[in-house]
Amino acid sequence: MKILAFNVLLWLFATAASAQELAPTPKVDFANWVIESNVKNPKTSTVKFYNAKQELIYEEVIVGKRLNVRREKVKRKLNEILIQLAEKSTKINQYNLVALSL
Repeated sequence: MKILAFNVLLWLFATAASAQELAPTPKVDFANWVIESNVKNPKTSTVKFYNAKQELIYEEVIVGKRLNVRREKVKRKLNEILIQLAEKSTKINQYNLVALSL
């Protein structure tokens, strides 16, 4: 009896899991930024900003300063720059937006 109950429960969980896998996943559509750095050159970081279509809209190399992404101030400043850049529809030329704000 226990084996039958266990098999029924196992079958229910398996069918529920397969039904969840078939559900369509929502498409993520948001602008974001990425910081790339290297272990050999910790004081050189590349900050890239992407629009909602995930196209590169701005890229800046920061030399001589390590960006700590865990700090709330760094996240806040990068999000402010992202909002400004996302409002523009064309690719931005090289400026010192990140270096000046941090």
